[in-house]
Amino acid sequence: MKNPRYRRRAITVLIMSAWMAFASVAAMASDDMQLERVILLYRHGVRTPLPGEIQANEVNGKPWPTWKQAPSELTPHGAKGAERMGAYDRERLASAGLFPARGCPAPSSIRFWANTDERTIASAKALAQGFAPGCPIAIGHLPQGSDDPLFHPIEVKAVDWSARDAVASIQAQTGGPDALTAPHGEALATMASVLGCKPGSTQPLCDSSTWHGSFATSPDQSHIVLTGPIATTSGTAEVMLMAYAEGRPLNDVGWGRTDAAKLEDLSRLHSLLFDIYARPSYMAERVASLMSKRIVSTLQDADAPRLSVMVGSDNNIVALASVLGIHFKMPGYGQDDPPIGGALGIELWRRPATGQRYVRVFYQAQTLPQLRSLSADKPATLLLNPAGCPTSKEGLCRLEAVIPSLERAAAHVK
Repeated sequence: MKNPRYRRRAITVLIMSAWMAFASVAAMASDDMQLERVILLYRHGVRTPLPGEIQANEVNGKPWPTWKQAPSELTPHGAKGAERMGAYDRERLASAGLFPARGCPAPSSIRFWANTDERTIASAKALAQGFAPGCPIAIGHLPQGSDDPLFHPIEVKAVDWSARDAVASIQAQTGGPDALTAPHGEALATMASVLGCKPGSTQPLCDSSTWHGSFATSPDQSHIVLTGPIATTSGTAEVMLMAYAEGRPLNDVGWGRTDAAKLEDLSRLHSLLFDIYARPSYMAERVASLMSKRIVSTLQDADAPRLSVMVGSDNNIVALASVLGIHFKMPGYGQDDPPIGGALGIELWRRPATGQRYVRVFYQAQTLPQLRSLSADKPATLLLNPAGCPTSKEGLCRLEAVIPSLERAAAHVK
């Protein structure tokens, strides 16, 4: 799989097979099933680096590339990518009869809600523009820069969370940072290579004997303090992935030392951070608590919009995926790393003959090359099977089989 040509062929086959499985939405809707509504939890599009995100520098002092936009903002390229996803959503849902192919949807049929960062609000606007060009779709959000409990329930103390309990639970479930990084020595070596490490380099990441970390509660018991390679490489890797997705010259992506295989390794390093902060059950059920509550309400409310779109960040997606008991790997990304500008989706289907309702869970995202080139090709799609949920060949699962895990997470809301 390290051969780039073989990797590209494997990615192409995966995209085609996933799309063939997922494209049955129109056939299902025209058969004996009716699509009632869709929930999409999107990750924002391509953005500029966050303050403090870069935690490791090039060994020889080569500078990181600069960006035109302010830190943390959606780029114009990222907005165009989000517009393409919105247009794809409209095309697919129109084929299922949920919306007309053109024109402005009824205000009651669609709901957009974004986290309060500029990048999430701007991503939501771009998605809406792609879905219904020129239409006055309202983008709901709290005041910019505030903490929205839907996306940040721990920060606003909306859930029963304590740093001490979190650390103990994460340690018991994962074995801690060193246990998490142990299987990923090759990915860490890739990062060292991209940073320019050579025999004798003194930077900590250049020496595998220093690849050890720890985590503990902060002195004031308010949060978790993580040290070591996960903390150092996660954000650093993400900046390189963003630069590639932005379409920047390859010399601006890891100083010209990356390729598709290396970017996939770096992506796995990025996602290891969520194996501490979002995927362990103690964290997942709390990070996704209010979101799970909203999803249950949307699935059970006959008056809910046909399309509900929430735009947040990668940790929100990982937490919800964990609550549902699912893992994912999208083409070109590491295991469980939410693609830039992609979405975790939940469809609600009904069989009119019996009244039985089903859900179908999926992931959709442009591949890194698609996003880099702003390709008009359909995104990669992947059907997902929630834990404890026997599915049909179409990926359908009885609604009542999915609700309990969401309600368990929602129960942590104070």
